[in-house]
Amino acid sequence: MTLMYHIIVNKKSRSGRGEKLWPVIEGELERRRTEFRVYPTKYHGSARETAARLTAKGVWNPDDVLLTIGGDGTANEAVDGITSLSDVKFGYIPTGSGNDFARGAGIPSDPLQALEAVLKGEEKEINIGTALLGSQKRRFLVSTGIGFDAGICHEALASKIKNTLNRLHLGKLTYVMIALRQLFYLEPFTLDAALENGEHRSFENVLFAVAMNFPYEGGGFCFCPEADGTDDLLDVMVVSNLAKWKVSYLLPMALFGRHTGFPEVHMERCSSLSFQTDRAEPVHLDGESGGHRTEERIGLETERLRLLGGWVKEGMER
Repeated sequence: MTLMYHIIVNKKSRSGRGEKLWPVIEGELERRRTEFRVYPTKYHGSARETAARLTAKGVWNPDDVLLTIGGDGTANEAVDGITSLSDVKFGYIPTGSGNDFARGAGIPSDPLQALEAVLKGEEKEINIGTALLGSQKRRFLVSTGIGFDAGICHEALASKIKNTLNRLHLGKLTYVMIALRQLFYLEPFTLDAALENGEHRSFENVLFAVAMNFPYEGGGFCFCPEADGTDDLLDVMVVSNLAKWKVSYLLPMALFGRHTGFPEVHMERCSSLSFQTDRAEPVHLDGESGGHRTEERIGLETERLRLLGGWVKEGMER
């Protein structure tokens, strides 16, 4: 049976960058005489629905490849929709503004190089995170967070200026501007973290907390430098009792992963945990909204996803 690439394309990623790049990728696939079918996203959530339909039991051929072209949100939706992770070979070509999954997994930022890596067919099994939000279970590739970082994600998703700045190749300014505004109105909260071993840790005056499968989120912030998507563990960071003026110092340090020595930064590693807060706070999963919650239960899927084209950048080993 001929290998088929089922390609979910978000042509609106990074304000239309996906649409400009798709003909280049399509031309290369045709030049190589690769068998493929294309499924453009039509609305928010359609990548999840398409992945669920394609990978349904009795429909999906485990020899085929599910390839996603878009940003972190598109990749998140696709993975969230997969019926059985271990049955799917998953490829990803980043065309978004953040591309934290690609950065953490060593996937080339150049679309044709990323495609070449996928077509080579080398597999690496990776962990997939889970978050239980009320009765709803959601997956994440990179991270889930609650508080300040999630608030930025929520506002960025609805931001009208984001598209304009993306077209000017200044997309990251969106997050800077929103972060400054969020910081001005920010009200710290109380958080209780319950770890898998039964240990409870309480934090006052929390700005945000994240559980990370890969090191980067928010368009390049290396909040958990040791996070490794293949080690069956989540890296957790809680920021508490940090003066607002000090945030402007911590965040630039976090771009290089040099913030972990701050006394206000608390790090932990575990395979599952839960966050409970004293009031409803915004939650994100790979930058996608998880609503406002007072509780989030976080863990890892027992099955792993078969990633194609990861860890190809020079010096990256897992």
